[in-house]
Amino acid sequence: MNITGLIVEYNPFHNGHIYHLQKSLEKTNADASIAVMSGNFIQRGEPALFDKFSRAKAAVESGVDLVVELPSIYSSQSAELFAKGSVALLNSLGCVNSICFGSEEGNINALYLIASILCLEPQEFKEKLSSYLSEGMLFPTARNKALFDYINSPDFSFGDNFNNIDLSEERLNDILSSSNNILGIEYIKQLISLKSEIKPFTIGRIHSEYNSEEISGNINSATAVRKKLYEIISSKENNSSDFDELIKSIQTSTDITNSIPESTLNMITSNIEKGFLPMYPEYFFETLITTIIRDKKNLESYFDISEGIENKIFKAALVAKDYNELLNLVKSKRYTMTRIKRCLNNILLGVTKEDMEFAKKIDTIPYVRILAFNSKGREIIREIKKSSEIKIINKFSEVEHFMDDKNFKFLIENDIKCTDIYNTIYYKKNRPLLKGSMDYFIKPIYIR
Repeated sequence: MNITGLIVEYNPFHNGHIYHLQKSLEKTNADASIAVMSGNFIQRGEPALFDKFSRAKAAVESGVDLVVELPSIYSSQSAELFAKGSVALLNSLGCVNSICFGSEEGNINALYLIASILCLEPQEFKEKLSSYLSEGMLFPTARNKALFDYINSPDFSFGDNFNNIDLSEERLNDILSSSNNILGIEYIKQLISLKSEIKPFTIGRIHSEYNSEEISGNINSATAVRKKLYEIISSKENNSSDFDELIKSIQTSTDITNSIPESTLNMITSNIEKGFLPMYPEYFFETLITTIIRDKKNLESYFDISEGIENKIFKAALVAKDYNELLNLVKSKRYTMTRIKRCLNNILLGVTKEDMEFAKKIDTIPYVRILAFNSKGREIIREIKKSSEIKIINKFSEVEHFMDDKNFKFLIENDIKCTDIYNTIYYKKNRPLLKGSMDYFIKPIYIR
């Protein structure tokens, strides 16, 4: 079986994801697809719109064969760490032939060339980078200039597929400043680092940009869909208990219905009908500022918090009226808004520097958590069993048998913790349904 891997968030699954799936199968000539999906918290440092099982179910109903969970310790981190966990998991399965990702660039050779240089760090490149850094340049600028100089040096040779790539300084800067290109380069770096046999492919993104908030046509970003949903929910805030009215507003919003497949629309409306409303980062504001104030003396122990930003975070937590004001009070030239969100998310989830040092050393993921699958997905699971020693988690109660493996214990306990924190808000209107840590009670979803 020729299996292609997709690294995704499906937050929520929309028409652009259908395009990506179809083109990935076509480009890789694959028979089946497996998606590694972020769980209840996503890479931009926010809670997922709906729980991981609901999102996985919608994806399988729309054509993905198997959806598995990216260990949560990696899911809300930088492109490098997000890619590390995702690629390591796909590689650990032993049966994945390719990965196919979207990119602004669309040329896999250009991305592979850049990734190879950044991963292997040839001596001439390192010398040029060091020289630019010594002149006082910021690292991204110095790296881009060193790459350009190295690729365009008279003696440069990287194989026939790469020597004729036209990488002007402007094009190189564009590639290295675009979200999906950056992720793609990190995926390739991880494949090289792991000496993986998985072959990378890319598809040029069409229509809306990754972070675009505008709705236009039938292919829009997940950001735009989430924003539109938020506008509808906010407009009904005074009648939040009237779910029928809220559902009707969503079903009659052409901006939403034109952007997502029926499976996602059904997932959204059925969850709201049950009292599970879409999740946004501001819903954790009270929990977050309480944690910040409580942990004043330990803030710098959380991952990605450095250079005194913990002081700004603490002072902001004392006076901020809401989540957006907290972000704006902490914002600086050195810290992008997304990085601040990740810092705050690390505080919320209790992810420390020590945790991430441990996670960085894990090259083989010890388990794969099944979220949803179809009949072809069942075949992929059989292939995984033949090709790998990885532990396949169908019944979550079985995890207790593997806790003597320190990597397994570390990763799975983080997954459980993230689910429990997410559910403090997600189950706000359904507290009687909580039986404890819900990872133990929700089974993988089989779509016939």
